[in-house]
This record gives sequence, C-alpha cells and structure tokens, in this order.
Amino acid sequence: MVDYLKGKLVRVHPEAVVVELGGIGLRVQVSPELAASLPAPGENVRLFTHLVVREDAFELFGFTEELDRTAYLQLLEVAGIGPRTALAAVGRLGARRLLTAILREDTTLLTTVPGIGVKTARRIVVELRDRIEKQQLVAVGDGRVHDTTAQSEALAALISLGYSSREAGEALSRVNDRDAEAAGLVSSALRILGG
Repeated sequence: MVDYLKGKLVRVHPEAVVVELGGIGLRVQVSPELAASLPAPGENVRLFTHLVVREDAFELFGFTEELDRTAYLQLLEVAGIGPRTALAAVGRLGARRLLTAILREDTTLLTTVPGIGVKTARRIVVELRDRIEKQQLVAVGDGRVHDTTAQSEALAALISLGYSSREAGEALSRVNDRDAEAAGLVSSALRILGG
C-alpha cells in the first residue's frame, strides 16, 4: 500500500489533485474541502493515501492528516459505505467531528453528508461506536484528539476505577492542563467527576 506521497502539487481540481513524484504525475482523489485548503500549484505537499483497487481502475484517495485517513478507513468497514461517501464524510465533517458524532450517536449530523441517510447513519453508529471507543481516537467532551501516552494512561486508569469510557473521556476533555502527567490528569478528572 502507498502510505503517503510527497511531491510537487501540479494541478488542483475540485475533487482531485495531481502530485508529481520523480517525473510521474499521480492523480489523487481528495475532498473539495481539502482541495480548497491546499497551497498553490508548484508547492510541495504531503498526502496520506489509501489505494482502492477496482476491476477497471486503481484510485488513490488522499488526506493531509493521518487521523483523517483513519476515520475514512473506519467508514469503509461499514456495509454500504464506499470510498467516495467516506471521503465526503471526512471532508465535510473532519475526522474529529465525525468520530465524536459516532461516539455521541449523533445521526442527525451524520445525515448532513451526501450519500448518508438515516439508516446508514444508524448502521455507522452501531458498527463503529465501540471500535472507536476502544481505540480511544477521540475524547467525547470537546471533539479534540487526545492521543498522547499520558492521556491514554489516564483514560485507562479512570475506566479501571469504574467510570465508563464516555464519562472518563468527557472529564479528561475538561482538564485545563493537557500536558500534565497521567497521575495529574487522573486527579483533575476525578475532581471534575466528583462535582
């Protein structure tokens, strides 16, 4: 699999870009939101990618953040979600907001994505909620990603004390000192949980 590519941005289309690598121009499918945020042609870019192989084509899908690609790959695991719908969801909502919506079972937000109806939104929540919660990709409270070791250790400690991952994640998201060690995060979160 092509993990990422780094090269000169040659062309930007509404839903694709061309990146030149060693004299070869690779067309990469991207969301319109990502295309609009890229620098002008001629600048270097790095895109995390996913290669989709079909009978009639090989397609690369690109993302500027690794978490965006992770959210996209999670969506591809859901029956009825194809690469373009998954790309649209990540582009429209962003990975953090998308993953938080799944954890909060916010099907209304999910249905704002073209191609995702009420039934599909429910299926996404049912199939992905527990997996995303176990992987600790986001803390529910504010949608910001907390993937540091201290955050993970603090979350695990709170869960071992009997709090649900949702309660623990919400409390940790309200801790002001996000750079604290795990023990400090746990103490602050326990004060928040204690009211």
